[in-house]
Amino acid sequence: MAGRLRLPSRPHDEAQMSLIEHLDELRARIIRVAIAFFAVAIVAWFFRIQIYEFLLDPAPSLDGKLNFTSITAPIITDVKLTLYTAFLLTIPILLYQIWAFVAPAVGEMGRVFTYILISLASSLFLGGVAFGYFVVLPIGIDFLLGWSPERYEEIITADTYLGFVTRFLLAFGIVFEFPAATYVGAKLGLVTAPFLKRYRKHAIVVNTILAAALTPGQDPFSMVLMAIPMILMYEVSIVVARFVNPVAPEEQGPAEQDDDGEREDEREDAVERDL
Repeated sequence: MAGRLRLPSRPHDEAQMSLIEHLDELRARIIRVAIAFFAVAIVAWFFRIQIYEFLLDPAPSLDGKLNFTSITAPIITDVKLTLYTAFLLTIPILLYQIWAFVAPAVGEMGRVFTYILISLASSLFLGGVAFGYFVVLPIGIDFLLGWSPERYEEIITADTYLGFVTRFLLAFGIVFEFPAATYVGAKLGLVTAPFLKRYRKHAIVVNTILAAALTPGQDPFSMVLMAIPMILMYEVSIVVARFVNPVAPEEQGPAEQDDDGEREDEREDAVERDL
């Protein structure tokens, strides 16, 4: 059997830790994340040209060049790209330190559970960024830059384009975290598949509103491109909750039991008609 994750790594029991000790623990974990962040940022600085070209690949019509309107814009843009890359690559460390800090408050957690959670959350975040970059971003940029070219001529600046792309990809990474959050909630017994099914219609409305808020552009096309994956992630979360926290039929709420009864009646009526 896997060992238990001892959090926090101090001789004091969690219940006996004072406020100062909690703050010391928090400070230590923030310092670890900061060290990792700046170490990755230093390395990323030497690859800033490749990062720049990578983010421009979804927009071939720009020919790999962007405009700038201030003297300091080029170097500030490179610094922002470096910090953005460092943030993405230190996501696993950040998630682990966050979970290591809050885990004692929700009970003793096994190492296996922690490793699964961190791996799942990190993979989903990077998967969301990859999905946004390879699938959604090329379609969205081609549509937006190709809008009525006979009337408009684009003058795209570095801060406008790169700001749009980085926020767009970051939003997709956040959206893809919903199954990981559901995994934690289901593991703690807070979320079930019937509960998520019951509020599916509400979730569609909320996801649409969130898509409008998270989308860096004001166009409805980008909002739709983000809303669809959000709804799909909600459906994936239902599957995750079903396997992680299965609910017996007698434990379902009245609404779920009524729905199951109605479906059973429909199946019986269909069989009678066939006979």
